[in-house]
Amino acid sequence: MISVSDTDPLLHNETENVHNSGISEANGSTPHASPSPNSEEDEAPEGKCARVGWVLRKVTVEPVLLFYIIGWSVQAAITTNMLLEKVCREQNFNPEVCANLSAHLDAQTSVQEEVSTINMYLELLTNIPAVFFALFLGSWSDKHGRKIPMLLPPCGSLIATLVYLGNAYWFESPSMYILLAAIPRALTGSLITLLLSCFSYMADITKMQSRTMRIAFLDMGFAIGPPIGLLSSDILFSKFGYLGVYGVSAVFFFIAVLYTVVRVEDTRGRYSKYNRHRTELAQPPGNMCKDLCDVNNVRDTFRTAMKPRPHKGRTKILLLMVTLCTMIFIFGAMNIDYLYTKRKFGWEYSDYLHYSLTQQLFGIIGTSIILPVFSFRLQVDDTVLALVGGVFTISSYIIRGLAPTPWVLYLSAVVSCVGGFGMIIVRSLISKQVPDEEQGKVFSMLASWESIIPLLSSPVYTIVYNSSINTFPGACYFLSAGCYILAECAFIWLLVNRKPSPVTTTRVPDSET
Repeated sequence: MISVSDTDPLLHNETENVHNSGISEANGSTPHASPSPNSEEDEAPEGKCARVGWVLRKVTVEPVLLFYIIGWSVQAAITTNMLLEKVCREQNFNPEVCANLSAHLDAQTSVQEEVSTINMYLELLTNIPAVFFALFLGSWSDKHGRKIPMLLPPCGSLIATLVYLGNAYWFESPSMYILLAAIPRALTGSLITLLLSCFSYMADITKMQSRTMRIAFLDMGFAIGPPIGLLSSDILFSKFGYLGVYGVSAVFFFIAVLYTVVRVEDTRGRYSKYNRHRTELAQPPGNMCKDLCDVNNVRDTFRTAMKPRPHKGRTKILLLMVTLCTMIFIFGAMNIDYLYTKRKFGWEYSDYLHYSLTQQLFGIIGTSIILPVFSFRLQVDDTVLALVGGVFTISSYIIRGLAPTPWVLYLSAVVSCVGGFGMIIVRSLISKQVPDEEQGKVFSMLASWESIIPLLSSPVYTIVYNSSINTFPGACYFLSAGCYILAECAFIWLLVNRKPSPVTTTRVPDSET
């Protein structure tokens, strides 16, 4: 086991003194307290009731991401199921065939190819505008606050869900009408903008030594949300059909909007009460709408992300960003998961639901128990944890692609319980490389890259699956395993280059990397 003292700040925890002194030196002032609304009580009080209250006060943006993920999990697989029904009818197969596609392989192949193509178009239309949103909003949020960018995605998803609801109500409408749901999501930045806002907000309010654990708990929305959503989806669909599913999904998005408005206190901008504590948060407000369209935001974003930093800091940041994008690329397989199990094992939606719930429950165990214990309690090096998690993830994809029977597929879910370590740790490491006033810009650059990846991964996985559907439908999972091997190489490089990279706001000479 590697102790904290053996690691550099990039690979584990940086001291808060380095962080504060760098910022204070740049501003010509003495070190000051964090603007965090949670910084007043760093230690948990004695007593169960007091401790519970202390924990609840620490909760900030976590429920926003959780409600958002639940909202999408409720409808995700159901939307694919609805498309299968619609496309089957449009291809003039009789109702008996459409009701039992698993028993008619030719019809299933034809329908699945068109459905996977529609899903690809949906991803492209949603994510292309999100690239530009991310580039502008990062720098904008550093000056005007995280709250408005945090509000946009659940609002857009609420409208998109109403579009799905309309497609379900007028079931005979063409399946392509479902692409209209991409418009509100695209115009509000989608999940990428929400992640940019939430992770920047978390960097604003946390100290270095607790950031990995706090980001892990924020990321638990991806672990807890899908089981809740999938289980709710199964119950709702059996009792109320598509309309019930999309109706409840819309409610979760509305709750996310309401919670953000009422509970989240901005850390930056004109209306932030923390401006009086830290001058770097008190940027001139200007015209917020005009500033949003300012091309200087994009220039500042690139300049900040690409500027030289000591001890290969710039190289480390860029490598971490590429590594995260590699992991995001693998998400393209999610669009074919249900189609794969239906093709390979003849599963219906309820069968797929049980598998997904099992997979997500083991993910919760990894994120909420295993990672905090090893990272925060035992203080194992972050990058070592990411490497170990990567080995299990690669093994999981190989098992999934080769699974001859359903129980082997379930085994892959058990093996992947620590697979979520990588993304959590990469985001934490990136945040530790830059000062607070640059968090939005760097995460904006990262978010724009993340927006581009689905434009590549969705078509690639669609082509691979459609090409191998009759011979080896699990080929796409071997593609995922290969991509994760590249991420493992990056983590090995980070372990080798263990020189300290302290967070400061001072610029280093251009000759440094």
